[in-house]
Amino acid sequence: MKRKYTVPGELTLLTGVILISFAITLMVKADFGISTISSLPYVLSIAFPQISFGIWNPMFHVSLLIILLLITRHIKTGYVISLLMSAMFGFVIDIFDWLLASLPTNLSFRILYIVVSYVIMCFAISLMVNSKIPLMIVDSFINDLTQHFKVTFRRFKTIFDISCLTLSIILSYLFIGELVGVGIATIIMAFITGSGVHVVTHLLRKIIVIRPWSKTLTDMTH
Repeated sequence: MKRKYTVPGELTLLTGVILISFAITLMVKADFGISTISSLPYVLSIAFPQISFGIWNPMFHVSLLIILLLITRHIKTGYVISLLMSAMFGFVIDIFDWLLASLPTNLSFRILYIVVSYVIMCFAISLMVNSKIPLMIVDSFINDLTQHFKVTFRRFKTIFDISCLTLSIILSYLFIGELVGVGIATIIMAFITGSGVHVVTHLLRKIIVIRPWSKTLTDMTH
């Protein structure tokens, strides 16, 4: 039996946040459509540019938290940490947006960006979901409702992605008058991201065991 390495959940969560921020920013650069989860904040950032794309993301997360609380009627202390992680997520997106501003945008590079960003995003989501400590709001939303409705993560993630995609298209035409932020990559990822995360999680569990250092943080998820 192969030896598994123990990795602290705090590290996997932090790594996941940084990786997914990078992946989303790279998707914007690819211009084939952004990820389904961030498509709605992106559309709103184009419609209302006074607020940056990075800031629209935690604002979207707060809306999800309100919906989550209305459905489950269960408040976890970990949601406070989740809000802080979502704020960090938005801040890091704005940093990467600045750092990647000068990347080349010819077709071959754009194809590379979208492929790399999808793979990174799947790894990032898997690391965060399996960290066993409070997640970002969007991940808590998916994870907690998966348990609430007793469905698989892959199924609920796909439903959630398709819902975000549909709303993004509606708001894009409503506020901007044309389709922005939603492209062929967005549509494809709406159907395959859940499966991609499932595959990555299966692979990671063969190599590592994620165990948080802090029992206090772990208890906050309950």
